[in-house]
Amino acid sequence: MTALFPGSFDPVTLGHIDLLRRAAPLFDEIIVAVMCNPKKQPLFTVEERLDILKKVTSDIKGLRIEASEGLLSEFAYKHKARYILRGIRSEADYTYELPMAVANRELRGRPETIFMISDPSYANMSAGLIKEIAAAGYPAGFDDSVLDKWVSKEVKKLLKNKFDTLFGGN
Repeated sequence: MTALFPGSFDPVTLGHIDLLRRAAPLFDEIIVAVMCNPKKQPLFTVEERLDILKKVTSDIKGLRIEASEGLLSEFAYKHKARYILRGIRSEADYTYELPMAVANRELRGRPETIFMISDPSYANMSAGLIKEIAAAGYPAGFDDSVLDKWVSKEVKKLLKNKFDTLFGGN
């Protein structure tokens, strides 16, 4: 059984990694689909997101990391993935995800969406919030250890380098 775990992963968080660790034993393979959404302005390029995902998930068996654009249901059909894996942090996530799950089920390939509840320690965090906190802190020199509970040390370093470059830090 193959599942897709789609997202922008801009950046990948410890919540994403936790969900992948818990889901990996349930499937033969999980394709982590780094979605390219032309409506979004990502901080990291697709290549940077693919590279960091490969690094921070290298110890999780059965993962394949790929870029994807277009309809998720088409990507699922192309890769013979029967399931779409989505993390749910709150009722708001469920409200957002449910119509997409129904639409995906009606489209080609009819993938089923499986919802997994986030670990409570990651429920109030998002990649967008992490970027906002990091942007506010660099290059001001704040104690960035606050990010340790939400991102890996590799991602924290990438965030620092990106914001140092953007803001002309040291």
